[in-house]
Amino acid sequence: MTEPIHVTPEVLRDAADGHQAAAEYLRTVPASNEDIQATLDSLGPVYAELREEARIKLDERRQNYEAQAADHDATAAGLRQAHALWDNHERSSTTAFRALTGDA
Repeated sequence: MTEPIHVTPEVLRDAADGHQAAAEYLRTVPASNEDIQATLDSLGPVYAELREEARIKLDERRQNYEAQAADHDATAAGLRQAHALWDNHERSSTTAFRALTGDA
């Protein structure tokens, strides 16, 4: 026999909120790329190769943070959907049980 599923809707909601907050934060991180690039641009011609490599790495960094934010958004959406489905299931089950027992 399989184990029963125990769901705490508040935990699902809190986890979704946490993932949403993480996504929002991760979207702000690449804003510092401009300051980093400005510092590198001020270094003069000897550092031209470093500047170009750093520009590439900063773009990769931006893409990585955007991907992480999207993953957290997707996780938050999934948790919110699970929360909504569970609440709907609980309401339907309660209504069906009351109909069987004559409780209104």
